[in-house]
Amino acid sequence: MFRKKSLKIAGDFIYTVMASVVLNIALQIIIYPLITKLRGEAAAGNILTFIGFVYIIPQALGSALSSGRLVLRKQCDTSNADFSHIILLFSLVSLVSVGIFGYLHTPSVVFALFYGLFAILYMLRAYAQVEFRLTLKFKTFFYYYCLVSIGYLIGFGLYLLTDEWLFIFICGEALALFYSFFRGTIFKKDAPLAPRSAVNKAVGAITLSLLVRDCVLQFDKVVLWATIDPASVTKYNAVSIIAKTMQMLTQPINTLILSYLTVKDTVLSKKDLLKFSGIACAVSGFFYAMCIIGTPIFLKLFYADLYSEVIPYNLLVNLGIILGFLATLFMSVVLSQGRSNTFSAFECIFGALYVGVSYYCCMHFALWGLVYATLFINIAKVICSFLLLFTAKNTVSYTKS
Repeated sequence: MFRKKSLKIAGDFIYTVMASVVLNIALQIIIYPLITKLRGEAAAGNILTFIGFVYIIPQALGSALSSGRLVLRKQCDTSNADFSHIILLFSLVSLVSVGIFGYLHTPSVVFALFYGLFAILYMLRAYAQVEFRLTLKFKTFFYYYCLVSIGYLIGFGLYLLTDEWLFIFICGEALALFYSFFRGTIFKKDAPLAPRSAVNKAVGAITLSLLVRDCVLQFDKVVLWATIDPASVTKYNAVSIIAKTMQMLTQPINTLILSYLTVKDTVLSKKDLLKFSGIACAVSGFFYAMCIIGTPIFLKLFYADLYSEVIPYNLLVNLGIILGFLATLFMSVVLSQGRSNTFSAFECIFGALYVGVSYYCCMHFALWGLVYATLFINIAKVICSFLLLFTAKNTVSYTKS
């Protein structure tokens, strides 16, 4: 039985990783390099910045709904209807916040409305994937991301014809949601099961922390765009793309952690935590080695014109991002064990530190300032997140069921 379960977890991990890989091939290997080549560094930097804002608010809201539903099921039974009022609220917040941001930077009502529509679709898609996490059907999760990637490529073709980049992302999100509405069950009507106060509390606590976390993950685009120029966003994205691709693997790994460890009566011992910590450090070390080897190759292939300018950042940029990956893994286990307040406080404190320090450093030291700010903040995050794994009073009493 143990062997069968271990094989199932290993297979699920492969499917979740492949889902992230397929999406990143579409975006980072095909779409973004071609935009840079055909439209220039500034155009690509502007698109990355607009997308980065969507990756903050709508992504955080959709992920909070998904994670909140997973965490809450450890306490009580839940249904689709329990989350309908939050879905409506989060859709409105996504539309208004992203639409206003779009209008302020591109004063066009039509653009703002379509940018806001994309935000709603993205938020709903981020939530809808919880269906596969609840049922542990990760092969279908992989197919779901294949649909998103195919939609992005179709949208890229429309972008080349119309010069409207929003088509890239709207097509991808719409294609995945089409599946969720007509073949999935996550949007089907049913009766409420969980107390509304419990739902609001679970989602609310996670929402704040994920907003801060995603703000930190995307803040590099915003701060470089605001303090230097759009081209610097493209340069930093080029040298950090391998590490950020590795960092994106935290999503599928977190998916597995929350999916399996939030099942009722599943708890961890200190021995389990030590094993997890060792594996997480080993994986992070391997990823770092892959980054420092792979980044020069990637730059030569897809950003040859920028190679000599950005290669000096290789070692430190990748180290800082991979350390952030490691800290996120540690904190996902903290969250899976019901310590949502600790998770929220941690993300908020380090988020505020990162925003303040990186903005100051970029103003005074340009791109190197962001590199050093990311590195030192993430060193501190790794140390603190590791300590949090073992300092909970109830950790000693954890026993595997």
